[in-house]
Amino acid sequence: MSTDEITTFRAARPEATPYDPGARARLRARLIQESTAVPHARPLRSWTVSRRIMAVGALTAALVAGITVVQNIDLSGRPTGGHAAPGESRRPLLLGPVANAEDLAQAAAQQAAAEPDVRPRPDQWSYAKTVLAMSSKGTGGSLFGPPDRRLTVEQWRRADGKQSAAIENGKLEIHDLGSLELSASPRSDYPYLLSLPDDADALLDHVYKVVDEESGGEKESEQERADRAFQIIEVYMRDSALPSKLRAAMYGALAKIPGVRYEGKAADIQGRPGVTLYRIVEGYLRSEIIVNPKTYEYMGFRFIAVKNHVSAGLDMSLHTKKGQILGWGGLIKAAVVDKPGQRA
Repeated sequence: MSTDEITTFRAARPEATPYDPGARARLRARLIQESTAVPHARPLRSWTVSRRIMAVGALTAALVAGITVVQNIDLSGRPTGGHAAPGESRRPLLLGPVANAEDLAQAAAQQAAAEPDVRPRPDQWSYAKTVLAMSSKGTGGSLFGPPDRRLTVEQWRRADGKQSAAIENGKLEIHDLGSLELSASPRSDYPYLLSLPDDADALLDHVYKVVDEESGGEKESEQERADRAFQIIEVYMRDSALPSKLRAAMYGALAKIPGVRYEGKAADIQGRPGVTLYRIVEGYLRSEIIVNPKTYEYMGFRFIAVKNHVSAGLDMSLHTKKGQILGWGGLIKAAVVDKPGQRA
């Protein structure tokens, strides 16, 4: 079943100005390229930060409805299982037990060092299949109700950044990205990701420079900088086939961010077992990164409130209840392929 969120909105709001189809086509191409980007706006404070964090999961899911493959409805809101984790067929090293974020980073680095550091040729493509949570109560920067719907998206991004592709209305559509501006922050286009340092310290230095550039010279607290650094690295991990050494460096950088914690038992949006790196953002929102404990592949993200909270905005307030899931998604498969439309 294919769902068009814009059509749904129009049905509910017939008095609204009709949407320009040409603008929609232009936005779709941009969104395919930047579907993992977190929108940034100043000031970096409560309501703005909350919207920026959650927009990646919930609002992005609504905006990319035009490239939906299938939306499975599960009214129970419970995750479904039965899918193998990315890279599961690869034989893992026999490493010791992981007990904290540092152990996870070290184990991932050991595994990466034992493998060829495969990087795509410029004419190859990154393929990613992602499942995002939606809600029958609606979305708009966050989930307005229980995560009882699923949106599945498949996309391809060429390694040289010239093109992207997605399944649109059951058909593979290829888009030329040469004229698009790379203005989102943080950048997450594929050539940029592949250019990131694969050393944990160098990568974290780079991320903090991005944070400081976003602030526009405004002084931020160390907590705010750490919040944003965690978010940026999580965005880097999404929707792309990353070299194992780069992914290990990302775990190493995360482990060096103050306040990052480890939980040894977790499950992703598909019910697959994993471990979690997380940080409490703004004192009420737990931002999670879920990792496969055998292959160290990134499995997904989740934002969940750990206490009741009210974020005041210019025109409305967002009331969040303890235990409420505000954003949730999983990377089901990622691989380097030779052409768009190829899945493995």
